[in-house]
Amino acid sequence: AIPLSLPDELLEEVQATAQAAGLSQQDVMRQSIQAGLPKVREQFAAVPGRITNVDPLPADVLAKLYHEREEDGEAIGRMIAAQAFPK
Repeated sequence: AIPLSLPDELLEEVQATAQAAGLSQQDVMRQSIQAGLPKVREQFAAVPGRITNVDPLPADVLAKLYHEREEDGEAIGRMIAAQAFPK
């Protein structure tokens, strides 16, 4: 048994459905969970796989990019010099 706290409005819906369907409240909750799980999984479960539609760079391009050393010292120095420093 799993204790389940329900808002009053939802409990009233479960009770009304049980009475209308001639089922117990437990059966209504079990059937509701079984029917709704696929929708919950579809909506909230993480989808594995790619998160972008941009193709990755080819291996030879990546190798070239990471093989060449970037000299950013001058650009970084200009950015630091351009910042306002409190006096």
